[in-house]
Amino acid sequence: MKVALIGTGAMGCIFGAALARGGAELVCLDRSADVVTALQQHGILVRGVLGEQTVPVRATTDPAQLGLADMALVLVDAAATSAAAAIAKGCLKPDGFALSLQNGIGNLEALVDALGPQRVMAGITYNSGSGEGPARSWHTHLGLTTMGEATGTMSPRLEAMAERFRAQGMAVELTDKVEAAIWSKFVHNCAINPISALTGLRPAQIMQTPPAQALMEHVMDEILQVVDALGIVLPEHDARSEILQHCRERMNRPSMLQHLQGGKPTEIGALNEALVARAAGLGLAVPYNSAVVLAVRALEAAAALPPVPDGV
Repeated sequence: MKVALIGTGAMGCIFGAALARGGAELVCLDRSADVVTALQQHGILVRGVLGEQTVPVRATTDPAQLGLADMALVLVDAAATSAAAAIAKGCLKPDGFALSLQNGIGNLEALVDALGPQRVMAGITYNSGSGEGPARSWHTHLGLTTMGEATGTMSPRLEAMAERFRAQGMAVELTDKVEAAIWSKFVHNCAINPISALTGLRPAQIMQTPPAQALMEHVMDEILQVVDALGIVLPEHDARSEILQHCRERMNRPSMLQHLQGGKPTEIGALNEALVARAAGLGLAVPYNSAVVLAVRALEAAAALPPVPDGV
């Protein structure tokens, strides 16, 4: 099986390396020549909860050099999904398909628009990781991954993909309601990630800091109000309680915090900003979410400002 990995960040390296360890031919695409050089010279290194492994891979900055692939594994930031979908369309075999395990809403739709629902799988993952340099990932938490077909059917290829990941020690469950699973993770990400990014606190630390927890709960209550108004049925019996428990158990650095600390754009547009837009369409006010969006956008913009001179 030939896999085109589109997105070589922390999670791309973790899931791409898992497929490569299982025998898949992995070819990686990245815009950065430095990242591609690192991939070509050293392969992908993943260390953490499953030990330390290095896998050799091919890599390129040119989508035309990917060749024809059986699958495109899409793990770019949500802002780049439309471009990634076009790349996937160009590199997949006629019977090839894409798998997205991205955060946020709109990724599934972008892939379906480009490829059609019959050629798209999507899902969510509660694995956590952080980048340690080009083609280097620290797998910090081994969590459950949920995958499903965009068509809502169960299929032999879906089961085969699950078995490939399971064979590498990763927990995978399948669903015929993948959109509900994506919204479940969306709610988690919207509630936790911006609070972590704005305060510098990790999830468990948020629960140990009453003002941060109070802010998170206000944000979460608005999110759940919008979900209810949209008629979306989440898989959790009590999403609010599960999110709070999830926070208590996790000491990872959410991706939004990693991005801000690294001076990179965040996924706020596919998370709380998307939530604010949905709320506006329903005529609902979500002031806490609106405020955290503005705060995150301000920090993103601040990263581009010139440094303050010494002594000022």
